[in-house]
Amino acid sequence: MTDTSFPTPLASVRGESPYVFSVFLLGCHPERAKRVEGSRRAAFRTATTTARFLDSLRSLGMTTLNTYGSPDPPRNWAGHRVPGRVFCRRASALRRDARPDKTGRSTQCPRRSAAGQETRRARLNCGLAFPLGFLTAFLAVAALPLLAAAATLKFDLVDKVNWRADKAEAIGAAVEETYAYDGPSDTVTVTVKFDKKGFAPLAPMLTVAVKYGFPAEFQGKPAETGAVTPLGPLMGFDGADGYTWKIKGLAKYVLQRPVLGKGQPPKELQDALDAEVAKVLARGHLAPWLVLVNVPGSDPDGRGDVYWDDPAETLYLLAEAAPVLRPEAAGVLKQYLEAERTHGPPETRGALPYATGVRRETFGPSPALLKKWEEGLLGWRAKRPPGFWSLYGLARHCDAAGERPSKEMMEKCRAIVDQSLEHRDWATLYWLRGHTPEFNAVHGANRFFAGAVGWIRLARMAGDKDAEALGWGLLARAAALRFAMGKYAQFMSDAHLFGVNYDFQDDRALKKFGPEALAIKVETNPALYTLPKDPAWWVKKRNNDWMGELVTWNWSRPIDNVRQVHRLDETGVDVWEWCGTDCHGTGQKRTVDRAKDYWYTRLAPNLLPWRDMTPELGRFLGDRLKPEMAAYAARVVENQPHWYATYAEAILGAEIGFNVPTDAYGHFLARAWVLGEKPETLQRYIDVPWLPAGDLFYLHKVAETVKAYRGVTWKPAGS
Repeated sequence: MTDTSFPTPLASVRGESPYVFSVFLLGCHPERAKRVEGSRRAAFRTATTTARFLDSLRSLGMTTLNTYGSPDPPRNWAGHRVPGRVFCRRASALRRDARPDKTGRSTQCPRRSAAGQETRRARLNCGLAFPLGFLTAFLAVAALPLLAAAATLKFDLVDKVNWRADKAEAIGAAVEETYAYDGPSDTVTVTVKFDKKGFAPLAPMLTVAVKYGFPAEFQGKPAETGAVTPLGPLMGFDGADGYTWKIKGLAKYVLQRPVLGKGQPPKELQDALDAEVAKVLARGHLAPWLVLVNVPGSDPDGRGDVYWDDPAETLYLLAEAAPVLRPEAAGVLKQYLEAERTHGPPETRGALPYATGVRRETFGPSPALLKKWEEGLLGWRAKRPPGFWSLYGLARHCDAAGERPSKEMMEKCRAIVDQSLEHRDWATLYWLRGHTPEFNAVHGANRFFAGAVGWIRLARMAGDKDAEALGWGLLARAAALRFAMGKYAQFMSDAHLFGVNYDFQDDRALKKFGPEALAIKVETNPALYTLPKDPAWWVKKRNNDWMGELVTWNWSRPIDNVRQVHRLDETGVDVWEWCGTDCHGTGQKRTVDRAKDYWYTRLAPNLLPWRDMTPELGRFLGDRLKPEMAAYAARVVENQPHWYATYAEAILGAEIGFNVPTDAYGHFLARAWVLGEKPETLQRYIDVPWLPAGDLFYLHKVAETVKAYRGVTWKPAGS
């Protein structure tokens, strides 16, 4: 029985005899195979260096072409077989029928006289040894691209919105994706294989991305069916059970690092950064920061958020400041980060206790209030294990500290990846309802992108090729998803999914319409999907509303719709400019169950697109979605020109006292990384710290402004 699985790397094989390449000419006596193998090795050394050969073999997973009673083929760390097309096998595992019989003849070779057999052996050994060895070496070198490590994920297809339309019977019930990365061409290859031949669809969210410029390349052009749902259009390949798509150019977001120039920041700016870091170092381990935003008399302790409870985020933010500190401060910070790494290992701790550590605030909250939030309102977050996002901060720390991930660390990180990939959904490129990593989809997609970057870096540091291949595949999915989210408003307009008469103030409590009237769907009435002629139509509709919104006096083009993908799952899509408390506010969205989502009604309102944005994602957004990000930033400025001010008065929600810190922080990073503002402008947007000590957002803003003054060039790591 032929086995087509791809095995574990050679380095993991212990107690086994050496492997030899399996070409059909070598399916004979083991001694003959050894002699030809020796010639092949010699020829290979003349074609390439020994170092490259050994390095290639160490990075390749290989097994027998025919197992013949050997153990089951190894699987990768995720438990999946990884397919390949070039195989090798051990000399001791050569086919049983190739062993010599009692007469000395090989049972695989044609029967002939002993003299004839010896003549054949002599010819093979003397006349063909070098040519065959050279041919085998040539085949080995030519096959190296095919031998690249790969990883596979399997999905059950879920369809709650009829995205398969009239192709449902022709589409299988499950799909398998195999990921591989080719470094020289910087190409991620995604091979999609369904369990049924008929119609092989693209994931609807991938289709949204492709239709609006995501540079995925296909073997052939996908056919359009004309069917459209909120998850995206239906496109695919007729008469097929699979296809391959490729994406190039993702390495710049993973393998490059920022290199500082020789520009000089203002002395007061450098002094401010060093002073802020000194405050953190002087206080030691700091407790998370609970921010309460409600006005007095309106459940004052019941709405807010918690910052810096994730140990990975603390490592990431402080590591970002290290390169621009004065040398004496940078050395002390490195020791501090090592202590933080030990106190809260990101690979084992998803969140730190709210009451443990030195308080950052002037007046700290009571233990009872901290317990209320940690065990009640945010219990879902405080008790969860590390998430995929944690891998970014861990990788950032390992990179900065020169720490090579240990075997034990990688095992724990693999467990994080395995758990994070549970309940994923193929069609949306996201997760199933009730299992999404963050309640707000854009926030979750930002973290998904960063986590994939971190996982690839960790895998490369550890030399784990299979894990790296999976990371590249996940990054390809994350990039397509984040791009599709940025273009979703344009898609809504073109597909007539946009509606002007939804969710007014009266609709918020469903006084006029039921939930089905608020859901995104294809509108057939032009009066509903056509933008009004008056560009101020939206702000006029919000007249006399007591709910703070990101209104505008100029909504005349699709790009003026700055709503973000607020929720995404197999049951549909919600869009909104912001999120948090008062979740029955505006937005084209389904209803929210107040009892089930009570914790969400407690979460402080915050802006959507830039939450937990990392430098790599900022570069991606600047490359691919700069107009959309600029439009959102302009909308914020239109509503609050002093958006950057600390404790600025609230503009979102109801009965909220001030904007949350993440709004000004994320907006600042967008102007630094996505829009490319000048350092002099960024310095004006820093403002002052929110806290006496330990304001990591302020610290990061100062550090990024110093970098902007210095000048930043992204180059491959180690260059």
